[in-house]
Amino acid sequence: MKITATSSFKRLTAKLMCFVFLLSASAAPVLACTTFRIQAQDGSWITGRSMEFGINLDSKLMVVPVGYELAIRSPDFKVLKTFKAKVGFVGLSTLGFDISTDGINEAGLSANALFIPGFVKYPAFDPKANQSVDNLNLVNWVLSSFKTVAEVREALPSVNVFTAAVPQLGDQPLHWSIRDAQGASIVVEYVDGELNIHDNPLGVLTNSPNFDWHMTNLRNYSNLTSVNVDGFKLGSVQIDPIGQGSGLMGLPGDYTPPSRFVRATALAYTALQPKTTDESINLAFHILNAVDIPKGAVAGRTPAQNGQPASVEYDYTQWVTVYDLNQRVAFYRTYGDLNIKKLDLKKTNFTGDKITYIPLSNKLVTQDLTPK
Repeated sequence: MKITATSSFKRLTAKLMCFVFLLSASAAPVLACTTFRIQAQDGSWITGRSMEFGINLDSKLMVVPVGYELAIRSPDFKVLKTFKAKVGFVGLSTLGFDISTDGINEAGLSANALFIPGFVKYPAFDPKANQSVDNLNLVNWVLSSFKTVAEVREALPSVNVFTAAVPQLGDQPLHWSIRDAQGASIVVEYVDGELNIHDNPLGVLTNSPNFDWHMTNLRNYSNLTSVNVDGFKLGSVQIDPIGQGSGLMGLPGDYTPPSRFVRATALAYTALQPKTTDESINLAFHILNAVDIPKGAVAGRTPAQNGQPASVEYDYTQWVTVYDLNQRVAFYRTYGDLNIKKLDLKKTNFTGDKITYIPLSNKLVTQDLTPK
């Protein structure tokens, strides 16, 4: 196991080659996600996350009560065993399964699963392990079992985390961003079968490559600033900046994971620090606008298989979440419905014996202010 603040940068060339191959030849849908956090002047912590995927995830908001039996899946996706939720939580389900890719619990602990193809390898499944959790259900396990990042950090080294294959999609390479209401923030990755827990004081995470590579890559943008650059003279000619924003000239605007990592970091740390929680929530949605992917802007080719023709899948922002970790409130909106919805965990009943599902609206709703 390796626990670092920012691990050394290694194995990049071979893994980048593997990553390029996977993007061009894999039958898995393209997927791009971004997550970050903000602290207001009043001390509150807010997280933001966008979920992008190449097929409709059919996500629902699921309210999981204390005592509910959650499943751990075997490598071939059969139910291996179950465990009881000790903490109630709200998560976003996946493809009709009670598998959260994102969520917050009633203690203010949040967890986000993000795709990282070509750069992670989990330990082999050990049927004799005292405690095992498949990677698909790690978010469920974290949110239903712990209240702080410190508790998660302590528990993970003794758990056999292995990969399970989704029937529709196959194996899903994931890493995780986990944060709590006390300000702790970590990234969890499995590299060459070894657990890596990185402290993440910036609170930003996207996709491939590994987290330590992204932290190194930030050094390429150390010249960027929110302050406009000064003009200069060439002989007797005054050359002035063409317009506002010249200090951030060179900030990447494409949708690749490295570019989104840099862009989310720049926006989260150049924006004026909000005074209140409400201002932080508003800022989080503005930053999410900057990584939002409209359908059609990012496409991935799926090779022909079993006599079927090749196809193109379009990665797009299916939903975004913003979590108030201190007040325990979940906000969200979807691709089709940009109106912000919320669920207050403090007012939510986490007793009972079944999950409550809340469908995500994807129908555009507007307020008609036309004078009568």
